[in-house]
Amino acid sequence: MRGTPDHPANGSRWSGLHACADWIGSSAEAARIRGEIATASLSSDPVVVVGEGGTGRRFAAELIHRASYSGPDPSEGFVPIETGSVPAGKLAAHLDVAVAGADRNGTGPPARTLYLSGLAPDRLGDVSSRMGSPGVRFIASTAPPGKSLTNGRRGALPTMSFPGATTIRIPPLRERKMDISALALQFLTDACQRAAVGPYGISSRMIAAYHDHDWPGNAAELRAVIDSAVSTAALARYRGKVLPDSFCAISYHGDRTGRSLKELLRDVERNILEQTLHRVDGNQTHTARILQVSTTTLHEKLKRHGLLRERQHV
Repeated sequence: MRGTPDHPANGSRWSGLHACADWIGSSAEAARIRGEIATASLSSDPVVVVGEGGTGRRFAAELIHRASYSGPDPSEGFVPIETGSVPAGKLAAHLDVAVAGADRNGTGPPARTLYLSGLAPDRLGDVSSRMGSPGVRFIASTAPPGKSLTNGRRGALPTMSFPGATTIRIPPLRERKMDISALALQFLTDACQRAAVGPYGISSRMIAAYHDHDWPGNAAELRAVIDSAVSTAALARYRGKVLPDSFCAISYHGDRTGRSLKELLRDVERNILEQTLHRVDGNQTHTARILQVSTTTLHEKLKRHGLLRERQHV
């Protein structure tokens, strides 16, 4: 994938079915997903994307949208809605506003694709009643059976209740490890371009370590590790060709058995914060710059994870 599994790379442009090639990977599963994205883009039928968080569900939806429409800005008309953050009984109103073309400021182009992230089965009625809207395609994402949805509930979207839907299943990264090298190199290229450094390489030892890791946060976690490595190199004004292994170290070392995705991602974030602080000797200003967040946001995250209190007692 070019860009984070859930966000497009800045400034990227796609043209028709060429968009499907932007799903990066050399595994048989990656080839299948590219083919299913291409097929889905040839019709206006609704689509259900099933996968764990961080696997690239939104990115798949964006590729379908961009491959379906032509124009100077193929991203126009893609309207994402985080259904887990919409209060009960309000989803239908959100859909009506999006279909009408009003954004948060009250203006905007009409929606051509509504992407419903983390749609729960008990909200299918709100969606189905709006699916007759002319010129609007519905794409929903949901977790696999037994995984937590965005709103904390568990279960998967029953596709038989979503009339005429095509289902695209995205396996977790631990089940398509052949894609790890290609994804890591693409993320590295993207990060170097954003930071205006490098280009850098990653040692074969670290690539091997990435293949041995289970990636509970999926491609989003891999992207975070690579971004942190490049940001650290930029701050240190590193002049070498291959990033030191210490820059590229995997932050997460826990066990995902019996734990929700939300808990796992919280641990991933905490370890990235700890590791980055350690690299810069606890300098919070440098840490915020490396992680590309404001110092206020960093302070809030450190406080939430108990790291602020810990460092004050050092």
